Amino acid sequence: MVKEKPIYQDNQLKIEFHASEEYFLYLKDKKGQENGYLLPRGILQELAKTKRGGIESKIHAFNEGLLYAIKQEGISVDSLHVALCQAYLEEEEKYAESIRKSKNKY
Repeated sequence: MVKEKPIYQDNQLKIEFHASEEYFLYLKDKKGQENGYLLPRGILQELAKTKRGGIESKIHAFNEGLLYAIKQEGISVDSLHVALCQAYLEEEEKYAESIRKSKNKY
């Protein structure tokens, strides 16, 4: 099985497709180790579509350990929100492309 490239990656955050309807969000700590958090597609979508003012409380409701971890590593809530938005947009674009390709087959 060929591993897909991450749908989002920067110096501290990485989001990868994991399995049907699931993703992994990896946070790189100060030692360079990655700590992973399972991110169901519905949660990715919900967080990506949340307005800036409400994102921290939604992350807390989803997984308060994640919120604690990003703060410990000096990652802003806004940076995580941007990563989630860009990952969700990438997945939506892939989905739209697959629909276009399937329509062209028929």
